[in-house]
Amino acid sequence: MKKVAKNLYIIVTLCTLLSLATQGAAQKHYSATRKLELREDVRRMFQHAYDGYLRYAGNYDELRPLTCDGQDTWGSYSLTLIDALDTLATMGNFSEFRRVHTLLVEKMNFNRDINVSVFETNIRIVGGLLSAHLLSRRAGIDVEPGWPCTGPLLRMAEDVARRLLPAFDTSTGMPYGTVNLRYGVPSGETPITCTAGVGTFLVEFGTLSRLTGNSIYEEVALQAIYALWERRSPIGLFGNHIDVQSGRWTAIDSGIGAGVDSLFEYLVKGAILLNRPELMELFAEARAPIDKYMRKEDWYVWVGMNKGHVTLPVFQSLESFWPGILSIVGDTEPALRTMMRYISVWKKYGFLPEFFNIPAGEASPNREVYPLRPELIESAMYLYRSTKNQYLLELGEHMLETIEFSAKTRCGYATIRNVVTHEKENRMESFFLAETTKYLYLLFDENNFLHNDGDDRHGELLDTEENVCVVQAGAYIFNTEAHPMDMSAVHCCHNYKEDIFAQLDVSSFTGKALFEHSRKQRVAAQENWKPDCHPSKDTASFAASFEQSTSNTNEPERDRDKGRSAQATPSFTTAVDIEVFDEYQQPAADMLVKYFERIREERELNRTQQNLAVARNQLTVSDLDEFFGQRRESFASVEDTLQFVLNFMSNFTMDVAFIRGLQLYDGNISTVLGVAAQKDYESKMRSLWQLYVLEQQLTINVQLIRRLGLDIVPPPIDGDMLRNFLAIILENLNQSLDELQTLPANSTLNQTLNSSDVQLIRNAIDVARIDYVLAMRNTTAMQEFVHRIYLHGTNEEQATQQFLPLLSVAELGKLLTTPLKPAEEQELFKYTRRIVDFRKRMSETVDRLQTIMQDLGTTNTDSTSPPTTSGNPSPVPVAMPPVAISETATAKHHRHRQRQQPHQPQQPPQAQLQDQDNQQAKAPDVGSVWSQFVQNILRKTTVQRVKFDESVLLEKTRKALEKHAHKQLSYELFSCRRPQYIESFAYRDYYPEAM
Repeated sequence: MKKVAKNLYIIVTLCTLLSLATQGAAQKHYSATRKLELREDVRRMFQHAYDGYLRYAGNYDELRPLTCDGQDTWGSYSLTLIDALDTLATMGNFSEFRRVHTLLVEKMNFNRDINVSVFETNIRIVGGLLSAHLLSRRAGIDVEPGWPCTGPLLRMAEDVARRLLPAFDTSTGMPYGTVNLRYGVPSGETPITCTAGVGTFLVEFGTLSRLTGNSIYEEVALQAIYALWERRSPIGLFGNHIDVQSGRWTAIDSGIGAGVDSLFEYLVKGAILLNRPELMELFAEARAPIDKYMRKEDWYVWVGMNKGHVTLPVFQSLESFWPGILSIVGDTEPALRTMMRYISVWKKYGFLPEFFNIPAGEASPNREVYPLRPELIESAMYLYRSTKNQYLLELGEHMLETIEFSAKTRCGYATIRNVVTHEKENRMESFFLAETTKYLYLLFDENNFLHNDGDDRHGELLDTEENVCVVQAGAYIFNTEAHPMDMSAVHCCHNYKEDIFAQLDVSSFTGKALFEHSRKQRVAAQENWKPDCHPSKDTASFAASFEQSTSNTNEPERDRDKGRSAQATPSFTTAVDIEVFDEYQQPAADMLVKYFERIREERELNRTQQNLAVARNQLTVSDLDEFFGQRRESFASVEDTLQFVLNFMSNFTMDVAFIRGLQLYDGNISTVLGVAAQKDYESKMRSLWQLYVLEQQLTINVQLIRRLGLDIVPPPIDGDMLRNFLAIILENLNQSLDELQTLPANSTLNQTLNSSDVQLIRNAIDVARIDYVLAMRNTTAMQEFVHRIYLHGTNEEQATQQFLPLLSVAELGKLLTTPLKPAEEQELFKYTRRIVDFRKRMSETVDRLQTIMQDLGTTNTDSTSPPTTSGNPSPVPVAMPPVAISETATAKHHRHRQRQQPHQPQQPPQAQLQDQDNQQAKAPDVGSVWSQFVQNILRKTTVQRVKFDESVLLEKTRKALEKHAHKQLSYELFSCRRPQYIESFAYRDYYPEAM
């Protein structure tokens, strides 16, 4: 037996050794020649995609590689051309770099009326222009004197960044997600932004500030990061989406992937690039809860930001950047272990799916797409630079082969729609040329200049009259779009533009100035000197306590002294008349008083509602399980069943964050009632019963508006008939049920419509009222509402099961209904009343507008047209209001037809414009017709665009950053110590006063 065991042990040992030997033999050895061959393969891949973009989609943002055409995606500014520019320099194609550089300088203009993503525009456009500017000298561009601190691409990058600055003008300092390049933040823009969209600006904006000397860019980027940092959860985690105005988290899942990833990346890279060790401290502090709650067997999962419980056990392809970041901070062992996990997924499919379900070991349904992302290749490049492990080169070769085999098309490389079937999708994102090919190229090109470590032997001495420094030495820090920033050039400009001695007033340090300053200090000390006989603080406090102890006995004397003092020093009161005017110089005092009264009434109402508000009792899953565990047999009668449901819904509350997070509100309601309905629904904490009642009110109003045909634009009646129809609706809505029964059918308003039409209106209102009353007793509808909360708020499998109604339809019919009170009826139809009133005023305004236009047209015709032979006046066309946003398709088609028919007798365009100017000059000064139209609709003055003030934003940002002024740390990130003022660059400059 022992002999068998011994032989078995020998066999197992031999198998183990054989397996290890096989693995060692399987790992390839890459010679310098082989790495150069793979590098050239990557170059050919890039060139094929780049040539296809130039040929088929040069005027668009992106190439569509299956149909070989282009499409605009992020801003319609030739995105791929800018994004790929520094990749040309990376691969040594300097001639094409110079051609595109010239093209951008001569033709690119960002003063355009387009809405763009602040995040994407920053990392792709601002980052791409900055990196191209820093690489322009190496590429053979004849740079301007003063480069790298000046240049055309630098000015272009600052122009784009300045157009993004209005997004940062929020109450928290965190930016909006969208901005209009010409007009700033669009009206009605949502304040909800992902975490990465807030914290991914420091590399680009910091570089821009250091190159230009304008500190506002770095400061707003810093403030955005600190604003996020202040709002971490108690366990140190970040959510996924946040309201940039209120600072409330709207998505509380926490991870290192989509929506959060580049925040951590920029803490590390910003610390290195800008020599800010405090940012590295923040990263270390943020990493600790990540490892504690998210790291599971070298995977990283998604957890709840408040408790750290696992909410989504998936691996996202965007998380692949994490091993690269760990290698930058020198923690290569856990980076390699996590990298092996990610590589196993790549080898399983040949690509990385967007979501990989870790427990199931397969790609998540509907998330099998791979848009040629670079994150895994990026980490492989960083880890190879750190460890020289050639297995990473083997991974790079495998990636190159699978992309070349499965994604290549006739004119480019396509997104993989499904990593299982390798089906293609008709899109090639710009980051394929900006990142994926660049990182692959750098993986195999070990001597590329972007690998320079900042040694002076790699750089070039720049000696000008203004400055002497070393440039092009590196080290290069990549932004999240793989655009490299040259640290040597950044600090060269910063040292020059932020010279502390240039900021000081040298005359303050002359001997005469120092003597005068000392004399003023002595005079001030003499003026503030007090003799020792004056009472000290202790004496004064004793006297005060003594006076307080004798206050009761000296009260009459004190009153008499007070009266004499009042007589001795009479007070004067001056009455001042203040006139208040609005922006049109119209008296506004009455309106101001009205607003004050409304604010006072609302404040009193809020106090009353707070007193009547239900106590906070947050709903939990166990409460829902208990609720749906009840059966009809548990209750003696239908009334007891109803009472149980009402008590349950009245007892538990929902916070605003939960109401919004669970997405209970039906967005289709806003298409009928407007966005005000959603604001009301998600405005405050409510009990389940209050939410149910409000939801039924919204539903009833939507049904009533559709029954009355008010959701049709325009309604199927016009003119006076429309206004009378709306007035009758308002009259019936404002009356209670009892009052409607006594209202005569032949009232003044009713005479304008048939009695059958009036009855239809009343019937529609009655049906809506009855539906609402029945809903207040419908326990099944209440159960459905609670079950919807259950479905949205839990991942439990039992939540998907159908509930059993507590009462049957017959039993529901036995419940007694309670008539509505007049106040309840007024509250019930308030949304319909608002819509009807708006339509009525709209109709009145349209008629008034037509009258104004006809009057203006008649006046202009009489004053400008020559007398006609006939006695009949020419008809006056009814002018339409100008199109506020863009030209209509009909107008474009008409203009195109005019170009095709040049021989038609038409007045020359210049003559037409001159006639229009003359007519406008002769028209009476009645103001803009369009402004009158808007004012009549809204019944208020025209909203003026608030001009963005950069200086105000800078002052506000600096004020917010004062509390974050970092303490002096015991180390620096660079071996060569920099002046102390560099560390305080992004804060208000406090220079020492002369002695």
